Formats: sequence, C-alpha cells, structure tokens
Amino acid sequence: MGIFGKSDGKSNATSSSATIISEGTFVRGGIDTAGSIFIDGKFEGAIASADSLTIGKTGEVVGNVSATTLTVSGLLDGIINADNVNILESGRILGKMQYQNLSIEQNGIFEGEGKMKNSTFISKYKSIEEPRFQELIEETIQEA
Repeated sequence: MGIFGKSDGKSNATSSSATIISEGTFVRGGIDTAGSIFIDGKFEGAIASADSLTIGKTGEVVGNVSATTLTVSGLLDGIINADNVNILESGRILGKMQYQNLSIEQNGIFEGEGKMKNSTFISKYKSIEEPRFQELIEETIQEA
C-alpha cells in the first residue's frame, strides 16, 4: 500500500517515521519533526527538533540544529543544541554547540565553541589575562 492509504490519499506515516534527504538532493528551508532525520545530501536551514538526526558520510548541513541525538559522519556547520552528540571518524562539526554528552571518535573533528548543558565549571582564564601574569606568560614563551 505504500505511504498513502487507498481510500483518502492521506499519509500513513507516523511520528516515528524517518525524513530522508538522499545523496544528490539539496534542500533549503526548515524541518520540525518528532521523528528521525537522515541526511546524505545537502541541507541549508533550520532543524527545529528531531528525536534523532544522522548526517551520513556524504551529508552536509549548514544552519541551526536541535536534536535529542546527533550523529555526524559528514559535515555540520552551524549552531547546535543536542543532548547526545556523536562525531564519528569521518565526521566534522564547525560552529557553536550545546550538548549534554559528547563523543568524538579518532579523526573526528569539532572546531568551534562547545558548552556542556547545565555545566557548573567556571573558567579562570580571565584571571591570567591580568597584567601581572602577562610578563610571566611572555617570559615562559620566550624560554621555550
């Protein structure tokens, strides 16, 4: 019967259905789904919510992404909000990311700014920018 019912032509797809953007396909716009998304093509825009977003090896996404679980084998360039982020061996993420759990396989790349959700860590980096530390830092660099 396929995805359409015989009598009314309405979709039989449920919230657990997958949205697939195949290799060779380019989509610009927005996606908001409670289901899963698999991208092996190119997508530019916003993914407002997804249970699971998987970017395959040939997939490229540029934009804002929000997902419960994000798995990247291709390229993601943008602003990311996800609970669980998995960057696989061929995966590359560029941009700003908020996450709860982050896993990066060997040769996977994350370049940008990352912040763990609900983190209690506070950087003390600003304190070493004070003038009294600058001389010490410069001396250390010159000695190396």
